[in-house]
Amino acid sequence: MIGKNVIVSGGTSGLGLATVNSFLEEGANVVVAARSREKFEENLGKEHSKLHFVQTDFNNMQSVNSLYEWIEKKFTTLDIAINNVGHGTIKPMTEFSEADFDYALNVNLKSLWLSLKHQIRLMKGETSKQKHIINVSSINGLGGAEYLSLYAAAKAGVISLTKSAALENAKSNIAINVIVPGPFATPMLENVFNIQAGGDMEKQNAISEQYKGMIPAGRFGRPDELAEAIVWLCQGKSTYLSGHSLIIDGGLTSRFR
Repeated sequence: MIGKNVIVSGGTSGLGLATVNSFLEEGANVVVAARSREKFEENLGKEHSKLHFVQTDFNNMQSVNSLYEWIEKKFTTLDIAINNVGHGTIKPMTEFSEADFDYALNVNLKSLWLSLKHQIRLMKGETSKQKHIINVSSINGLGGAEYLSLYAAAKAGVISLTKSAALENAKSNIAINVIVPGPFATPMLENVFNIQAGGDMEKQNAISEQYKGMIPAGRFGRPDELAEAIVWLCQGKSTYLSGHSLIIDGGLTSRFR
């Protein structure tokens, strides 16, 4: 991994943050693309010669284009791309507005499609070494999710888009796969429980314990566990793996798939 050029979108908290730290430990040059410079400086703002931040609004496609213009000028080529942007709003389906729909699909799916176009182009420019693209979906994309319908629909699209991209590039030196995480101990999951509990900490703890009881492993995943899987996929030890959905959920969905 030493000297590899890596882009991690949504890398300022949760699963993305753990992934950024793992690649830095491996000696990679890491570009973090996210909306909040404040979160970057709070969680990753240490001096590091191999760490870069590009403020990016994934609801704005010109912002995504600008990100890859910056990467091309800085590195010329790209070795690894981790597409980890995700945002879900909790509402009954009938209460979502058209603007809500556009935002959910833009952030979770359209920006991914646009990112893939740039990433594949940059990776095809230098084909002597295997390149890797990992898209991050969600177990919500494997079926329905009450009150998270738009998020679930977009994350299902992430899985299909990944497989289509993998098929189109199967004979290239680019391995394209998708990680499908279940419940991990992240600020995003904590926020979901908080909303469900109406801000009541006691109810939030009860909801958390109830959900934990549904997981065969008996606990939420640690972000570093997902980061380890992503790094393994990008180490060149899985050269025949392409278009694969790697579900990491403590066994939560094993009864149904």
